[in-house]
Amino acid sequence: MANQDTIKLLKETDKGVQMAIYSFDQLLERVSNPALKKLITEARNDHKRLKNETGNLLEALGSYEEEPGAMAKGMAWMETNWKMNMEDSDRVVADIITNGCNMGAKKLYRYINEYAASDPSAADTAKKLIALEENLEENLRLYL
Repeated sequence: MANQDTIKLLKETDKGVQMAIYSFDQLLERVSNPALKKLITEARNDHKRLKNETGNLLEALGSYEEEPGAMAKGMAWMETNWKMNMEDSDRVVADIITNGCNMGAKKLYRYINEYAASDPSAADTAKKLIALEENLEENLRLYL
């Protein structure tokens, strides 16, 4: 039986992955630059693979995936649409995703510290998501 810190860290990692995928799905249709669209599509695919991995780990521990809260998804949707209505451009898409990557990585670092008693595999999974976010943020700088 896994300790609660392990399960909590994996659940927070899973929610972060789901929020990223939700954002990519919202924004991909608004991208006009083919290279940017390819970059975001590849990031989405990487996040989906990590979501499957995290879900499998949770299932193996006798736990389950949880959807991000409706409030979090609603706020993300509102912010995205507000920003895109102000200026519908690839630069704004890159900015929104960059901000999301930064916020997601910060939250995950906080959760790694908060759930310090978690199994190292849970921390490694969270660090995989952090690496995806930081890499994407770096690659998006070209489009800001």
